[in-house]
Amino acid sequence: MKCLWLTRKYPRPANSGELIYSNGLIRAFAGTGVELTVVAHDNDESPVGNGSEASLHVDEDGVTWRLGSPGLGSRAMSLFTRFPADSWRLKNGGPEEALVEAIRKEVWDAIIIDHAALGWALGPIREQRRATGIKGDPVLVYISHNHEAKVRRDIARNSTAGIFRKAALRLDAEKYARQEEALCREVDLVTAITGTEVDAYRENFPRQRYLCLTPGYEGEAHVHREITRETPRRVVMSGSFEWIAKRINLENFLEKAAGRLAAAGIELQIVGKTDEAFRETMSQRYPGVDFVGRVPGMTPYLLDSRMGLIVEEFGGGFKLKTLEYIFHGLPLAGLTHAVEGLPLKSPENILLHRDTFSLVEGIIAVIDDLEELNRMRRTSLEICGESFRWEDRGRKLFESLRAIRGEAGTDSHHRAVERVSDLSGISSCLSR
Repeated sequence: MKCLWLTRKYPRPANSGELIYSNGLIRAFAGTGVELTVVAHDNDESPVGNGSEASLHVDEDGVTWRLGSPGLGSRAMSLFTRFPADSWRLKNGGPEEALVEAIRKEVWDAIIIDHAALGWALGPIREQRRATGIKGDPVLVYISHNHEAKVRRDIARNSTAGIFRKAALRLDAEKYARQEEALCREVDLVTAITGTEVDAYRENFPRQRYLCLTPGYEGEAHVHREITRETPRRVVMSGSFEWIAKRINLENFLEKAAGRLAAAGIELQIVGKTDEAFRETMSQRYPGVDFVGRVPGMTPYLLDSRMGLIVEEFGGGFKLKTLEYIFHGLPLAGLTHAVEGLPLKSPENILLHRDTFSLVEGIIAVIDDLEELNRMRRTSLEICGESFRWEDRGRKLFESLRAIRGEAGTDSHHRAVERVSDLSGISSCLSR
């Protein structure tokens, strides 16, 4: 099977949730034996191409990368187009030309659009189909990272920016919503990162095929880690805080929780890449919080804390840091609606509350109960240990594409399509 995959940028180093997800899924899908070509921008932090708009790179998995320039263009210019800002920046600088050439000259069994921001690809695909058709009549797949229509509207609604910036966010949200809706109408398969998001898509597009693909985990599992009296009375929040949604969620949590945690003698540590100006502003506003910023690796910080936080008030999706917490032997504390796709129960395996005030009170109550903390981290790891394997996700995607193309024969094809439909439920997110 020869497949063309479009993603945002070369996902290595994989130091944000979206890059971790794309990297894991691409590698797992390549591991099924497909012939895979990926179109993307080069990574601006660690480029593998020559800096032009048409670099080539073959990675250790045998995947061929056709890479645009590492730098992205201005967001402001998108205001005068039908594209969301992210899409406008991602289509220029090489990827659009690479896609046009690929679908005009080569035969593809599948074209995979990884993230709603790559929805610009529908334009060239439509044009080529109207002109002479696309060789091979490829299956089209939309890999969703979030329910973008909801998330982007939430961002615009919750933003505290000035009137003009807020208006720009509302306009961008509507552009994102239209682009995502077009993807859901026109592709042959939509994947979602949680069962809840599958259900949300199905409300508007009930006849679409869906596949739930929760993330995998491929790092080290710290199965023998113990929380002791020597472990600092500290809770940690990891992640990338460059996206505006992440910043709004962080500020909302700090406003409600930072003072209460400090009064209880509990350290709060924020670790992950962010704009330095934002980090300094938050450090000044909340001097009792340890804003570490970007680090080479999360392991020392996770092993030196008693609980990991999942506190997003909006944003949706599966939070990849939950797996990093769990496999580092770190009990989770979070808002109920922020933790989707995990086969864990509160309070047996995870501490969940519906609002930040109740969550902080729960953390204060359990932070010194070492027996309870160790039971939570042990049982959550036992439950999740075999449920989040990247290779399973790659195989499910491959089998779904084969089913749609009918490569297994007519009878097998019908049975395989039924399996694809079965994968849309929440139980499929946890299957192995």
